[in-house]
Amino acid sequence: MTGISAAELAPRIDLAVTAVQGVRECYSARPVVARAFEHVTDVEGSLAAVDEAGGVRAITVCIGVSLDDDAAEVAASVAAAARAAGGDDVPASVRVRVSRLVAPAS
Repeated sequence: MTGISAAELAPRIDLAVTAVQGVRECYSARPVVARAFEHVTDVEGSLAAVDEAGGVRAITVCIGVSLDDDAAEVAASVAAAARAAGGDDVPASVRVRVSRLVAPAS
């Protein structure tokens, strides 16, 4: 790894994910306890979850995709963007959860 911390990487991933064509919404992938702590302490956290254990990094993101888009293609693009966000810092795994299919505005 290049030395970029999980705290530095998570906001980069958030930006990369929101820039992917087909992503309509982003949701927090972090544990409920972490989100609750941030809410109580008035601290804003990133939506991406970046976990490190034993020198291995895992990334999880949750997105909403339009019913008009191919969710699998969008998820694959999001995974590639999340991997690229860290530069040379390649994660062991990237999990993309399609949490919602968003109906287009009529």
